[in-house]
Amino acid sequence: MKEFMYIFRNTKEAEEAYASMSPQELENDMKYWNEWMGKLAQQGKLIGGQPLLPGGKVVRPGKKITDGPYIEAKDVVGGYLLIKAKDIDEAIVLSEGCPMYHSPTASVEVREVMPVPQE
Repeated sequence: MKEFMYIFRNTKEAEEAYASMSPQELENDMKYWNEWMGKLAQQGKLIGGQPLLPGGKVVRPGKKITDGPYIEAKDVVGGYLLIKAKDIDEAIVLSEGCPMYHSPTASVEVREVMPVPQE
């Protein structure tokens, strides 16, 4: 099995709307996430993941630190998930049902994690 990362992206506006949801709306949204992630866990495919808070810092060579994510960015990363799959095609199939797909502006980037040899 290989490891893959889902990188959850949406527009800044959609992320701001999410942040202003009522407690009941947030609870309903979490229900979808728990169901989808629970299904992955039952299949032995879920490794882990977390949502990300907005904001942060970008550190560049020479200790140049700037605020991030950038205001001019078209999308923001809202979280990630690590899964196990035999190949990228299976990883894409496993993303079906992801609650991110409820938003017409969202996307799920699917990336294979590069194995690093252990010495």
